[in-house]
Amino acid sequence: ANLIKTFKSFVVNFIINYKVVTITLLGTGKLSFNFMNEILKNKSLHLNQIYGRSKFRPKHISDNIDYIKDIHNLKESDFYFLCVSDSQISNISNTLHSKDKVVLHLSGSTDINVLSKHKNYGVLYPLQTFSYKSKLLFKEIPMLIEANNKETLKKIKNLAKLFANRIIKMNTKKRLVCHISATIANNFSNHMIVSAEKILEANNIEKDLIKPLVNETFEKLKRMNAIDAQTGPAVRNDKGTINKHINQLNESDFLNLYKEITKNIISNEL
Repeated sequence: ANLIKTFKSFVVNFIINYKVVTITLLGTGKLSFNFMNEILKNKSLHLNQIYGRSKFRPKHISDNIDYIKDIHNLKESDFYFLCVSDSQISNISNTLHSKDKVVLHLSGSTDINVLSKHKNYGVLYPLQTFSYKSKLLFKEIPMLIEANNKETLKKIKNLAKLFANRIIKMNTKKRLVCHISATIANNFSNHMIVSAEKILEANNIEKDLIKPLVNETFEKLKRMNAIDAQTGPAVRNDKGTINKHINQLNESDFLNLYKEITKNIISNEL
């Protein structure tokens, strides 16, 4: 009898102290896909539903997950993640009925007040690029958070700790600066590689030739600051080589790009 009583007491205390956090994801893109996988791996989290506009279940969403296409059929969750494009955040927010639960957008460039129709709202912005193939270590992703009140901020911070090790409270204005920086570091650098590949292809040279160079470029950033890793004719102000490059690109769509970036590198070195 004492053993049964002890067991019942253990169960009651476990239920009281161990509350699984429920989450609904709104959106079915790469951001939603990556958070879906992280939620499914975490025993402290439960994925209630995924909402999407597609009539049919997207192929990357498991049949075991409750997928809905009518936003009015949402179950109640502790948190609602708006994993949609920036232009759709306001529309989804205005359609969503959250009661006193927390509504979050995950955008770097969108003002927190776009969610102001809700009682409790905020931002959980993962400073990272996402895809359907990469296996990211979520614990290494900086999470920038913001909320409309102290209690909600505390909830978001505790939630963020279940995903990442580095949690930073940051307002909308500074988060936008981070998003600009991320765009330049990620999108712009990738575009430069695309441009480099096109230059090779235009001259009937295999574009894969530069892959070892690109890989080493990013490996160096693990060992030193980006400014110390910068090399090339612009850093040395090697006008002879720069002019050769310009002459070669004279009839190319990449001439102005080369000139502007070279000019910018030289000015940073002065």
